[in-house]
Amino acid sequence: MKQLILVFCLLFVMQGAVAQHKRNGFTPERFQAELEQYITKKACLTPKEASKFFPVYSEMLSKQRAIHKKMRNLKRIKPTTDSECKKNIKKRDEYEIEIKEIQRTYHEKFMQILPAQKVYDILNAEDRFHRQMFKMAAGKKRKKR
Repeated sequence: MKQLILVFCLLFVMQGAVAQHKRNGFTPERFQAELEQYITKKACLTPKEASKFFPVYSEMLSKQRAIHKKMRNLKRIKPTTDSECKKNIKKRDEYEIEIKEIQRTYHEKFMQILPAQKVYDILNAEDRFHRQMFKMAAGKKRKKR
């Protein structure tokens, strides 16, 4: 009987822990919302500016994501010969260049929507936000160890 009660108590506690983990876990939607909020605040974007900027910004991110996905798929391939390794390296380099070209194209589009100073502030805010997120993720990993 005591064991049965203990098992139920353990299940109850575990269920709460799992539910809390789901609430505090990463979601792309929440990440994107926090990023937009951070950029809006740090770059001092007005609601009108933000409504013009973020659809174009999201378009850029989706194009970059598609290339990052190709890169991840490429990294999963284990080349066995020297020529396959060279081919893989060249393909990675092409993807990196493609990402930079997308950035350059969209930075030009951003400067058609907003003043260059605001675009500069946005780019800096985006970098700071990502650094903060990496630090937070690294801190959580250390605590789990």
